[in-house]
Amino acid sequence: MRSRIASLALFALLLSSAVFAQVRRGTIEISPFAGYLFGGQFARGTTALFDTNADVDDHATYGVRLGYNVTSKFEVELQASRTETAFVTHDKDRLFGASGSSKLGDLDIDYLLANFTFNFGHHRAVPYITIGGGAARLSPAVPGVKASREYKGTGTLGAGVKVFFNPHFGLRFDGRYYATWIRDDNNRDRSDRCDRDHSFRDCSDRRDWLTNGDVTGGLVFAF
Repeated sequence: MRSRIASLALFALLLSSAVFAQVRRGTIEISPFAGYLFGGQFARGTTALFDTNADVDDHATYGVRLGYNVTSKFEVELQASRTETAFVTHDKDRLFGASGSSKLGDLDIDYLLANFTFNFGHHRAVPYITIGGGAARLSPAVPGVKASREYKGTGTLGAGVKVFFNPHFGLRFDGRYYATWIRDDNNRDRSDRCDRDHSFRDCSDRRDWLTNGDVTGGLVFAF
């Protein structure tokens, strides 16, 4: 009988924790995370480093988010993340040959963003969507090429879910899309030809953005 009462009491305690383990107005959330970034591509003409397309290798990413819940449904959040990846070129067009890739140089991508996050639900699992913008700090290191660190404007859109074990601790799973303006206005040869001659064959696939995305998981501390 006592064991049954104890079991019921434990169940009630867990249930009450689940009910109150929600996003609360006026709380601060700290969310360290790690995951995987799907790199994207620098199209020809968007950078002075290369005269061909250069892919960004898929690689691990990590960072932290710091948020403040203005209400239980609206959060202002800062994100700092880092990916230590590389420029690569892929051999996709070799007939009857094995595909492969060649490394062209290193590239560190640091995202420094401010996001608006909209939470849905008031229980243990809280799904959300987020939108924001800021800067991508691109730090290239290519052998034989003098390159400097640059900051480029970035927009982001994402969605995820927070799963709380109690009002102060939980897990967080997230997926995000990033779009970064990367056109190099100092590398004007291709751009000028596109502007003068709309029949220039490379203009049809001209892309001035680095687009990529990541999937991450981590912890969330609320207080």
